[in-house]
Amino acid sequence: MSDEHPAAVTAPSIPGVRSPLRVPILVGAILLGGAAIVLARHYKRPDPPTEAPAPGMTVGSDGVTLTNDAPQWGVVKLAPAQPSEPHWTDPVPARIVFDEARTSRLGSPLAGRVTSVMVERGQRVKTGDKLFMVSSPNLAELRADLEKANVEAGTAKVNFDRTKALVDAGSLPAKELVTAQQAVAEAELAVRLSNSKLSSLRVAGAGEAAFTVTAPRDGVVVEKQINVGQNIDPSSGSVMAIADLSDVWVVADLFENDIGQLVPGTQAKVVVGQAELDGQVDQVSSVVDPERHTVPVRVRLANADGALRPNAYAQIKFFDPNTAKVALPSSAVLSDGVTTYVYVKEKSGVLKRRNVTAGSASAGKMAILAGLDPGDQVVVQGAILLDNQIQLDN
Repeated sequence: MSDEHPAAVTAPSIPGVRSPLRVPILVGAILLGGAAIVLARHYKRPDPPTEAPAPGMTVGSDGVTLTNDAPQWGVVKLAPAQPSEPHWTDPVPARIVFDEARTSRLGSPLAGRVTSVMVERGQRVKTGDKLFMVSSPNLAELRADLEKANVEAGTAKVNFDRTKALVDAGSLPAKELVTAQQAVAEAELAVRLSNSKLSSLRVAGAGEAAFTVTAPRDGVVVEKQINVGQNIDPSSGSVMAIADLSDVWVVADLFENDIGQLVPGTQAKVVVGQAELDGQVDQVSSVVDPERHTVPVRVRLANADGALRPNAYAQIKFFDPNTAKVALPSSAVLSDGVTTYVYVKEKSGVLKRRNVTAGSASAGKMAILAGLDPGDQVVVQGAILLDNQIQLDN
């Protein structure tokens, strides 16, 4: 007889038949889940705790008030706005370029294939030096037209002489001489036209169907976009440029806000390597560069020794004749991308935001063209702290 208690015997489970305990458990779980959903719908999240303002600080919409014993005075410093004085601006990046007014750009006057290129970029050339050679069937046609015009002119002249002799002898009426004379004039005109077409090419002969383009001036090959085997024609535009580098331009690209009072004639100093060269502004562009979205400012420099090479980097400093009312440390001037502003201490003691018009920066100083007067108490250190506090509290 077994000692196992009958209650410990587990009844076999029958597929498809639910246990009597599973139903109440399932119902209870559903009821508990529904109750949780109802409670969640009526739950209200508590508001985040309000941060207490920093001791000694009262923050407004556009200003901050600090008590005399506020710890922020350890960071925030005031100083009176100082009158601006004439000064040289900070150096700005620039580049050396050749003078377009002293540059000759060359292309091909006729369609053809390049058979030889005699020069390279950077090479010095003299007037008449050979630059490149082109094989062109169009040249052979022009020369054939000239030969044909010469033959027709000779024939017309012989016919005129014969007609004149017959008219003088009374064998032909005088009107025949007029017709022969007209034919001679037309033939001579055709010769002149053919000669003009050939001479207008301004090239040197290199055979019946080839010509050589020569240098029209002394200078340096500053651009070269031509190679042997290349097909070119007049629509190809300039394939080579020769520039006189005895004068060059130094061009700086400035943002519109940095132009200030720059005008032609403003003194400038160009820094190239260890050398500093005196110059003056030759042109301030009236058009914004479409690619750089800047305003090109150009300084002309003499370059008799050729030391200033096109495409080299340089820097330019401009003389500011003190058109600004005041100057501030650059750390005092802030910007939100739209406006430029500083924080000024008013009579009430509030360090209040004030919009200003800023000029160029130099040696850590920012010229203020409008919005401040000499003697105004300005936050020159810690302005960013005030700015951040206003943004956090508003």
